[in-house]
Amino acid sequence: MSSTRALTTTLLVSALVVYSAQGMLVPVLAPVTRLVGLGEVDLGAVMTLSAAMLVISGPWWGREVDRIGVHAVLVRGLVLATLGAVGFAVMTEIAAREELPRAVVLTAFALTRGVLYGLGFAAVPVAGLTYLASTSDGAVARTKAMGAFGAAQGLSLVIGPALGGLAAIGGLLLPVHLAPVLVGATLVAVWLLPAPERQQRPERERLGFRDPRVLPYLVAGGALFLGLALVEIILGFLVQDRLGLSDTETAQVVAVAGVLIGVGFAATQAFVAPRVPGGPRGLLVAGSLLAALGYVGAMFATSTATLLPVMVVIAAGLGLALPGYNAGATLAVEPSEHAAVAGQLSATVGLTYVAGPVLGAGLYSAYDLAPIIGAALLSLVAAVLASRLTRAA
Repeated sequence: MSSTRALTTTLLVSALVVYSAQGMLVPVLAPVTRLVGLGEVDLGAVMTLSAAMLVISGPWWGREVDRIGVHAVLVRGLVLATLGAVGFAVMTEIAAREELPRAVVLTAFALTRGVLYGLGFAAVPVAGLTYLASTSDGAVARTKAMGAFGAAQGLSLVIGPALGGLAAIGGLLLPVHLAPVLVGATLVAVWLLPAPERQQRPERERLGFRDPRVLPYLVAGGALFLGLALVEIILGFLVQDRLGLSDTETAQVVAVAGVLIGVGFAATQAFVAPRVPGGPRGLLVAGSLLAALGYVGAMFATSTATLLPVMVVIAAGLGLALPGYNAGATLAVEPSEHAAVAGQLSATVGLTYVAGPVLGAGLYSAYDLAPIIGAALLSLVAAVLASRLTRAA
């Protein structure tokens, strides 16, 4: 039991540190991109490539968990993420000092921050969700475990950018250099931890994305998180255009919103979700409806005093829905299929962040409220789909 608790704690702390290390770059990505001679489109392409790696490699990491175990997958993923983060930091330093061809810098960023880091980072949620699913029985325990993992992700939304902002005071490139140190330290901690006894997985037919046991969860979760991606990309524009703020004021409001969203997202998963009746299905329905309510409120928000509270409502809704999404899908399959479904869950969320930003920006250019309307409708779709799920035991 103590070894299980130790690995669970290490997994949660690892997720917190790795997600925070990624968030550290948020405050400096835009100025760093311009410093090395790249543009906004270039940055978007690298971030899209990183998200695409989650989609491509999520199911593969799931199969690797079955083949070599959670501990080995987490170590290998962190090795790749560390190499990618180090490569990105080195290339950024060189490009900031020397005038290099744009194609060289962009290719290096794509390989390090896009492919290597994205591939390694994708192993963390797959390993984490698989292990937590395999060590928790029943809807209540499973929801609590998934809520703890989601809470770590939520806290990273606050801790990462805050650390990045503080580090940037010591130099614009300091967060870029600190990120690989944090990921590397996590790698060492996980590496030194004794590997748990690996369960023998029976040979069986590969779990497909269209498996009727998990497809409704994937579609409902995909709709919900696509809605979030639509709004997330245009939040800064929305704040500035709707509230008539300056660049500095916009940055301040978005920063405050990010803190409130992260805290709301984490607290809801850790403390509220385990107490909501109805199991994973109830969480998905309640969370989707609450998120839809928040999006409707955002349509009518015309001041900071009204916009910030509705952002918290949206975060709370997603905080309820995410444990239901993860717990429900893992409860719907056999224990031997936990790794496979964890890969599918991660890939589905990653897919929304490949399509969502481009779609959200395009909708916003056509009509400023279109992404919010789309997010509200997608949340309602998720609620309807979730309401038709069979309740998990």
